[in-house]
Amino acid sequence: MSYHIYTTDGIILKRTPFGEANILLHVLTEDLGLIHASARSARVTESKLRPALQEFEDVSISCVKGKSGWKITNVVGKVNFFFEYPKEFHKVLAQVGSILLKMIQGESPQKEVFRTTKSGFEFLKNLTKDEISNFETLIVLRILFLLGYVAKDQKIDMFLDNTDEWRPDLLNEVSSNKTYLIETINKAIKESHL
Repeated sequence: MSYHIYTTDGIILKRTPFGEANILLHVLTEDLGLIHASARSARVTESKLRPALQEFEDVSISCVKGKSGWKITNVVGKVNFFFEYPKEFHKVLAQVGSILLKMIQGESPQKEVFRTTKSGFEFLKNLTKDEISNFETLIVLRILFLLGYVAKDQKIDMFLDNTDEWRPDLLNEVSSNKTYLIETINKAIKESHL
């Protein structure tokens, strides 16, 4: 029996070892949504998959869907947002990854969420330590909006018009509206019951 191979861009959000040398991965993909995929023998030193299967790796991933779920057949790493970014950015990467894992339900394409996350992670490297908190607020607000947990209103429209555009002046606006934005985020998370 032959399986169709799906190839898509993705960001590895979580990796969990299982068995002697296998890995279970949670990958936010551009075309398939958030998938859970296994990589057999990927922890073996000789594995061609091993180097690119790290958390927060921006990848091109090929996988097949079998009876027991997704299986990774090939992966090409592009950049690792965690290892290649300064340590002060690691916490925001982890927070955003946690929100994505918690709030995305089921496998369904989430192209806008993927583009917002990837463009946001790429923009993050240009920020100063003082801008990180505003960036985290903005990216979480946008993700929750794209997933349907936040509705637009006059106070937040400007942050949601183009969710994969990142500018320093927007981060300044976040700072001016921070209390309201954080209240909106907390309310959305609470009301989701997740």
